[in-house]
Amino acid sequence: MFVTINEDKCIGCNACIRVCPVNDANTAKLAPDGEHSIITIDKEKCISCGACVKGCIHGARSYSDDTEQFFNDIRNGKDITVLVAPAFRLTEPDADAMLAHLREMGVKLIHDVSFGADICTYMHIKAVREKRCGKIISQPCPAFVEYVLKHKQSLIPVLSPVHSPFGCGAVYLRKYEGVSGAIAFLSPCIAKKFELEDTGLAQYNVTFKRFAEYMKKNCNYDRRATFKFDNTRAFCGKIYPRPGGLKDCLQHAVPGLDVRNCEGVGHLYHTLDFYEAASEADRPAVFDVLSCANGCISGPGTNYEESKVFTYMSRASSVGNEAFTQRENQAGRYSLKTDKQFQWFEKHLKFEDFVRTYTPKDSHRLSVTDSEIRDAYGTLMKRTREEQCFDCRACGYDSCREMAIAIARGVNIPENCHQYAVKQSSAAHLNALEAQRSVEDQHKSIVDAVGSILGNIESICANTDTINTQCTENNGEMASVKEMIAQLNEKCAEIDSAVSGIIEVNERYKKMSDSISNITDQTHILSINASVEAARAGEFGKTFSVVAQEIRTLASHTRDTTKIVTENDKFVKTETDRVLTTAKEIEELVKKLEEIMARVNANVVGTSETGEGIKELAESIRGVASVLHG
Repeated sequence: MFVTINEDKCIGCNACIRVCPVNDANTAKLAPDGEHSIITIDKEKCISCGACVKGCIHGARSYSDDTEQFFNDIRNGKDITVLVAPAFRLTEPDADAMLAHLREMGVKLIHDVSFGADICTYMHIKAVREKRCGKIISQPCPAFVEYVLKHKQSLIPVLSPVHSPFGCGAVYLRKYEGVSGAIAFLSPCIAKKFELEDTGLAQYNVTFKRFAEYMKKNCNYDRRATFKFDNTRAFCGKIYPRPGGLKDCLQHAVPGLDVRNCEGVGHLYHTLDFYEAASEADRPAVFDVLSCANGCISGPGTNYEESKVFTYMSRASSVGNEAFTQRENQAGRYSLKTDKQFQWFEKHLKFEDFVRTYTPKDSHRLSVTDSEIRDAYGTLMKRTREEQCFDCRACGYDSCREMAIAIARGVNIPENCHQYAVKQSSAAHLNALEAQRSVEDQHKSIVDAVGSILGNIESICANTDTINTQCTENNGEMASVKEMIAQLNEKCAEIDSAVSGIIEVNERYKKMSDSISNITDQTHILSINASVEAARAGEFGKTFSVVAQEIRTLASHTRDTTKIVTENDKFVKTETDRVLTTAKEIEELVKKLEEIMARVNANVVGTSETGEGIKELAESIRGVASVLHG
């Protein structure tokens, strides 16, 4: 497989599948972004016909050949003989100048494949006339041969036993000219590499396009240079590049020979099914086929421009007319018996040297059952006959059945089916409508919830205002309480001061009581002494005795009074101590009350600030909710 793909450029348009003669040579997969498909290539099934390369307008398909290696080996002095397909001179304006420069680069032998085509024509006539084969299909086209070897092996027995024009030219060089070095084929065809590998007749497939690109980019060749091939003169083989070239050559040499031609990927491979089904009697003696609709002139390895097709065909006709005229002049009368070239071929060339054998190739193509196809239809959501025969070809295949087979083989994906995409889109639309209804229901619920939220927010705002009002009032009340506590502290201070004064007076009073008690004791002693002296005085001391008795009575009363004062002093002291203790307890309680009130005040302040924050948040939520609600 020599067709290449740039997946970054592939957009999944299916044009490659549409033009490909092998349904499952292309495999579809989803791109990494999941937005479109990418069509890759199954190298086991691809025949490198190049139809996808020509059909891809996005530049995702290209091909590989041996051009770079060919020029590198020439520059390194390798011995290489070049065979040039006749289409090169028909499609490339600088053909002779480039070939002349190639000789200057060191290529010693450059041969025209037209001579090999003449050999090919002769060997076909020989094979048919001498009945070395039955009715046959020609094989100048390697893409067609690869198709038969991989996908239509039932036709291998009817493939022409004669080598292609290139093969005949290469055999001639090897066996009759003694060329021993490498051989390169300057060809219009990507698939020619298959033939080179299968036969071993050449080592390089150098396409016209890449050859010309290399020459124009890397070589300063003289566009006025002339060129002449090294081979023996060629005649009718020069017309092989045009559609029906082999047919024209055969019928010119053998008038009346039943030769029919068929060209073009879109026509040839479909027609093969009819050929295969036809009876032996209905088949032509030679079926001349080419993959490219306008012959090798329009090969995928050329710089063919469709707008110039009439120019190319005119050149081919001119070359053909000149070749036939030259041949008739050379032969006197163009026939197998009189043609000098054919006479030379008959004398010097062996038919067996130009025979090719074919080996089938395993393309690993999976067969599918009817059950698997039905399952594939189910995957594609095609349940009715009308849906299964929709055949819009948007997938690239000719029918829905081919698409179902591709799905069953695992080489395509449902997303490539137009109907499937439409149904998926419809299902997605229904899902979207359902989702929209769900969204509308949810929106209504949201609106209702938002309305409820708005009501709750209004309540929160009102409650917040109440909290703020209450906090303001509490702040005022707390200030009053604080003022009352201050007054209480002052009263406690006054009590403390008054108690201190009472204690001080009581102390003085106690000192006076102690003095009175001392006087009382002295008076009592004095009265005792007076009584003693009155008793001594007898009659004369009675009056003094009365005085002594009064003093004693006074002392007794004074003692009693002092006792009462002492008791009162104890009572006053006890009660004063109680007042002091109570005052201290009040003071402690006031301190605790101050601490509590400080904390309460802080909480009130915090509550007020929190209330403000709640109010701001509620206002913000109310604004958002209003937008949602509206």
